Amino acid sequence: MRSTIFMSVAILLALGLFFARDRVRIAFQVGAVLYAITLVGRFVMFGVGDDDNVVILLSVGAVFFLIWLAAWAGTNAILRRRERPRPPGG
Repeated sequence: MRSTIFMSVAILLALGLFFARDRVRIAFQVGAVLYAITLVGRFVMFGVGDDDNVVILLSVGAVFFLIWLAAWAGTNAILRRRERPRPPGG
């Protein structure tokens, strides 16, 4: 009985993912944004209690921001290079 219920739930989930891909993608994006907001909020609440934790938190955030900035710049440079028209025969 239990395996039949799990199998029916798995089939319904698979069909839902197949027929509502855009909605599922948007739901995952919204969930990721809400999780990120919650995570940052918890880090800030943890860091406010002690000045040393705030400095560490800000330095870790700055490092992640620099990594994101480098990745963003590299991605944009690659996309711009792909969009440039190529000379004939080259």
